[in-house]
Amino acid sequence: MLVLERKEILRRESRIRLRERAESVHPSESGDRAQEHFLREFPPLAGRIAALYCPLAGEVPTGRIRNAYLAAGASLCYPRVTGKGTLAFYPHREGDGWETGPYGIPEPSVPAGVGPRVSGWDIVIVPGLAFDRRGNRLGHGFGYYDRFLGGLPEGVPRVGLAWAAQLVPGVPVDPWDVPLHALVTEEGVIRIVKTPGSPEI
Repeated sequence: MLVLERKEILRRESRIRLRERAESVHPSESGDRAQEHFLREFPPLAGRIAALYCPLAGEVPTGRIRNAYLAAGASLCYPRVTGKGTLAFYPHREGDGWETGPYGIPEPSVPAGVGPRVSGWDIVIVPGLAFDRRGNRLGHGFGYYDRFLGGLPEGVPRVGLAWAAQLVPGVPVDPWDVPLHALVTEEGVIRIVKTPGSPEI
């Protein structure tokens, strides 16, 4: 079976799991635990520049991470869809506005004269549908994050945030897929075996 076909099967299965989670009543403690694990492992520091995102229904919430990073004096940037398959990350502070993007996801409002951040990242937090212990990630199939991650220096930590139920034995990969350095779930932190040039995280 082709990689494309295997990815589509896994996407369908993963979307069903996330939809079921969004429609069911789950204690908020699981989302809080995942975020607390993240904050202990990747603590907010003044001046740190992080790429974060607004989660889709059923995904791990990111509000605690946002609040902790902003309170510590870190800078947060969120993605906007800026073209076919292209994301740009814009700064977003407390009190800044949101707009609804083309996929129904909140995106940062961009005041006139404000451009996207293109470099200087200290950490990038990445969503996804499914993940494995080798750092492979399955997105929604539009290629937005793969293009963005592919343009980052290898030394920038790439960290996935997910439920433990999103961890699968193996994610099918293409040559252009960019692996993560770590994955955080409500059960803890999974650090990926380091490769040459990987950051010290």
